[in-house]
Amino acid sequence: MEVLDYHRLKIFKTVADLKSFSKAAELLFLAQPTVTLQIKKLENYLGVTLFYRKKNEVELTQEGKVLYKYAEKILEDYILMEKELLSIKDNIKQHLTIGASTTIGEYFLPSVLAKFWKEFKDTKINVFIGNSKEVEEGVLSKTFNIGLIEDEISSNKLFIKSFYKDEIILIASKHNPIPSQIDIYDLVNYKFIFREVGSGTRNIIETYLKKYDILKELDIVMEVRSSKAISNIVKRTDLIAFVSEIVVEEDLKKGNLKKVFIEDFSIKRDFSFITQKNIRLSAVENEFLNRLLNTSQYY
Repeated sequence: MEVLDYHRLKIFKTVADLKSFSKAAELLFLAQPTVTLQIKKLENYLGVTLFYRKKNEVELTQEGKVLYKYAEKILEDYILMEKELLSIKDNIKQHLTIGASTTIGEYFLPSVLAKFWKEFKDTKINVFIGNSKEVEEGVLSKTFNIGLIEDEISSNKLFIKSFYKDEIILIASKHNPIPSQIDIYDLVNYKFIFREVGSGTRNIIETYLKKYDILKELDIVMEVRSSKAISNIVKRTDLIAFVSEIVVEEDLKKGNLKKVFIEDFSIKRDFSFITQKNIRLSAVENEFLNRLLNTSQYY
């Protein structure tokens, strides 16, 4: 007999929050057919249709809105119950789930997590890596309580705090004839690789370039989801790209890439963590954030 359990309610709420079966599957570390099957079983058990299926997204039906209202309360109570039980029995293995934007997750977070785990070896750690928009959606849906992003947030339901200063630089291959220093308006003479739409890195680059009214004139010939892939392509071509300096530190030291300076222009940003406002974090989540705010000890 089918049941209305925590697992299915969490899948349902995540699909409803993200308006997408595929995004929900990615955030929950599940295969998309599994998500689809669990929603179907939930609909069969309740005898109602929960979502309208549209071309690019899904939308709650009237019955779905009713279930969502109660599912939100049930899931919140379940999380609180779990935290209270964990606080009573210290030997229960604790869990830490984090969402991180691509640059932070691939280049900043590994050293932090390695040192954190040495202190908290009884903690099981899961990390979701996506772009800043996907991480924000994950925190809003409570797929994870802590998100690490490199962009501004759009929701007023979230608390945000900076923990690291990052710089985005312009890079080129060592064989690229581009001068080591150029004027901002010279950028229109070169071909670019950019990160995908939704990336925190791309958003801040576009924000800075819009001030000079040249963004629409740039020749963007390629969009790539990975900053590391971008740097590897730049090494092998005459394309140029804006990337976080921490992504290319080794290649700059080895001379495989060169930094191109732009006169009277620099892009600096904050790496920040986000949580839902007034959320009660577990002890291990608070420990992680405390250490993140003292990043100099970890990075």
